[in-house]
Amino acid sequence: MVSGYCDENFIEARHIFEKSISSGFELGGSIAVEVKGKKVIDLWGGHLDHSQSILWEENTLVNVFSTTKGIAAICLLQLIEKGLLDIEKPVSEYWPEFSANGKDHIPVKYLFCHKAGLCGVREPLQSGAFSDWELITSELARQEPLWEPGTAHGYHAITYGHLVGELLRKIDGRTIGQYFKEEIAEPLELDFWIGLPDSEFNRVSDIYPSKPGPLQYLFPLLTKLPRFMLPGRAKFLLDFGDTSKPVGAAFNNPPISSSEGMEANTKQWRNAEIPAANGHGTARSIAKLYGILANGGSRDGIHVLSPETIEKGRQTQSDGKDLVLGGMRTRFGLGFMLGTENVSMGPNPNAFGHGGAGGSLGFSDPDNNISLGFVMNQMHPGITAWKTATDVAESVYKSLSLN
Repeated sequence: MVSGYCDENFIEARHIFEKSISSGFELGGSIAVEVKGKKVIDLWGGHLDHSQSILWEENTLVNVFSTTKGIAAICLLQLIEKGLLDIEKPVSEYWPEFSANGKDHIPVKYLFCHKAGLCGVREPLQSGAFSDWELITSELARQEPLWEPGTAHGYHAITYGHLVGELLRKIDGRTIGQYFKEEIAEPLELDFWIGLPDSEFNRVSDIYPSKPGPLQYLFPLLTKLPRFMLPGRAKFLLDFGDTSKPVGAAFNNPPISSSEGMEANTKQWRNAEIPAANGHGTARSIAKLYGILANGGSRDGIHVLSPETIEKGRQTQSDGKDLVLGGMRTRFGLGFMLGTENVSMGPNPNAFGHGGAGGSLGFSDPDNNISLGFVMNQMHPGITAWKTATDVAESVYKSLSLN
């Protein structure tokens, strides 16, 4: 059921991954861990389909949703390190059209840490809209923020990628997918893509949505009750349909479900560059990239980021109740998600990376020289999503007697 390599010192972690597959919690997936730059776990198993007729292979690719955000952040941090981007300067200095509707003083760092108030598009979007780069970036440039920038943070679930990606394009001239491929993926031989070419489609797994919770089933009834009678979670769900509110704008026509199935399984979605949500890759490549950052920022003569830039990237910029995620506590650095009680980056609170909807995860821990990558094709709801990755990470640290 499970194939690959596992150092004998981490057999317990292998058993955890095997159980996740054999129990049916995970349909298929892969997990990789590096310690001090050495690969100690590189496992894969399960299936690509619910009929369990197609095996997950060593080089199977899958959409990792928001785990892409951390990869995109590394691209922007390279520009910062080169002196091409100053996080304290207004975004409008690099992207003049962005200054519309009172946004001329929003600093670059607010785009990284979800404080810009541009968590979504106010205008209702048609299916597939997030694949239209010019449409989304022009809408974000012209619209008014959904809250006063800097006063709070709210998860920019998909627009994060268009905001930082357009910033990179204005400075460098390349799209973020091109930049990542040429500057990071190809030199390091990473099997990770932001904008997947047709040539790789034969090894991509579809991704399957999680089952709706009980409140979603009750949604038609909830809409008929006065708002003051509703519990907080129900009010949060009703706001999904109101694009004048942060949660409604952020999840304006999301790619996770539609009447025609998962948009994220379509050719249009896979080909597009959506650097907050449509990265496709393997756990091995995620663990390798974060492993480089966990061990000084360079490997085999190839430089990614300096230790100083890595440290800058993982410093807390936002921490507290998230306006988009129902008041859940989230914490962000410069593009990186930082661990909380809701999404773990391993036992070390100073680790950084990013989790993706449904359960994918990548993180780097420079303090202990550890990195992890996990990808899967069956999404899970809520904070149970990251159970497999979190349990493996806990086991790895336990085996190393680190906490």
